[in-house]
Amino acid sequence: MINDDHPYFFINSFLDNESTYSLSKYIYLPDSLSDERITHQVDGLNFNLEYLANTLKSLEKNQELAFHSIIKTKYGKTYHIPMIDFYTEKLNIDVYYRLKNFIDYKILSNMTFYRSGNSFHGYSSKLLTQKEWLNFMGSLLLVNPPKLTNLIIDDRWIGHRIMSGFSSLRWSNNSGIYKSIPQKTNLELSLN
Repeated sequence: MINDDHPYFFINSFLDNESTYSLSKYIYLPDSLSDERITHQVDGLNFNLEYLANTLKSLEKNQELAFHSIIKTKYGKTYHIPMIDFYTEKLNIDVYYRLKNFIDYKILSNMTFYRSGNSFHGYSSKLLTQKEWLNFMGSLLLVNPPKLTNLIIDDRWIGHRIMSGFSSLRWSNNSGIYKSIPQKTNLELSLN
């Protein structure tokens, strides 16, 4: 089961009961173009801890569960939750200033960070239109320093996500590939 430092609690704090959300079961294939997923749609009323616990229990041996950025409102509009899959193993002051220089303040100031086991994930409560999401994903590429030294953002993740039309981040630790389930981290402590 998950505890209160899991990304579900941040996401659930700003979503509504009338929209539809997406999660997927997938098997990670390194260095692959493939992004095969079994996608599940869930309405806001049913997106609760019981649903999440049952979905996590239903994962097969090598499957992981991911939450998708895409939100469909009851009026048929589509929005995205800004998400980041970091490559770096440290969220220090240099990383923060790179983010600050390239990411919209409204997105960054509403962002919560999670240690994902091997690196970090970020989620913002500032919802984006499809066009804004594409601009955001492009800005994430610019966060990485020139000449691809000391990568901050996982650029392969960006490629997969743009090709799929949505972002997604892992919410489980079922396959044994990762060190842990994502856990909330305090950015201020990471900057010291």
